[in-house]
Amino acid sequence: MSSARDLVYGELRRRLMAGAFLPGQRLREEHIASELSVSRTPVRNAIERLAADGLVKRDGRRGTVVLGWLDRDIDEAFELRLLLEPYAARAAAARATPEQMDELERINDAMRVAVESDDPDRVERVQQHNNCFHHALIDAAQSARVRALVEHLLDMPIIIGSFYFYGREDMLASVEHHRQIIAALRARDPACAEAAMRLHLAATHLLFRNHRKTAGGPAPGRAAGPDAGA
Repeated sequence: MSSARDLVYGELRRRLMAGAFLPGQRLREEHIASELSVSRTPVRNAIERLAADGLVKRDGRRGTVVLGWLDRDIDEAFELRLLLEPYAARAAAARATPEQMDELERINDAMRVAVESDDPDRVERVQQHNNCFHHALIDAAQSARVRALVEHLLDMPIIIGSFYFYGREDMLASVEHHRQIIAALRARDPACAEAAMRLHLAATHLLFRNHRKTAGGPAPGRAAGPDAGA
């Protein structure tokens, strides 16, 4: 059973990912605890995890404030990934070693197992495996220039946390996209690998935008108060 800390963390992370809080908005522990019907301790623990994730920061004067991610920031990150990662997949189809392809398959299998589990940390494990998969693919491209350009995009907190929007079927679709990419690598088919990665990222971007739009963000043109709770 999920702990109160995990439940609060998951809910706050989902709201942060959805844009329900404005950049610079202060998170007030007492308001969040009251709304979620928990004590302040799990709220405080959840906020510490969110700070480690890079989604909020501690401000000595104001307490905890939200680090903002505008829609245009997210769209730009995905658009840059769409330019770079399909190229990396194409290069990996030509350069990846059998061991690197086996590692990609091992990571994707672990991701599928995490998706199908009922563990309370399931989403966190899924997103970790997904991040490892994309980093491993960049390694398989065997290009220091590609790695330097892409790694920062893969590690953006708002991108890493996208699985907090997803249902089980969405996650399984991502696993299947990865399987298709691996199959293209094993076939040494650069064009197929590039197309499979492009489809995967385009589908991910669309899913992310749709969930962010409907998952609790503020209505267009309306700002929440600077010290709103949750």
